[in-house]
Amino acid sequence: MRPPGDPDAAVAAEYEVLSAKGTRAALELFIARHPDHPLAERARQALEAMSP
Repeated sequence: MRPPGDPDAAVAAEYEVLSAKGTRAALELFIARHPDHPLAERARQALEAMSP
């Protein structure tokens, strides 16, 4: 049986995929899934940058 993968690496990969979409919905989805992860702050900053 293989050991489980690195959870932080999985979250980081998810962030990369969703942030590459460049949409508010993708960033909001990441924040909803991982509100306490350090990358959630980066997603929040990206959302703020999108605001008019």
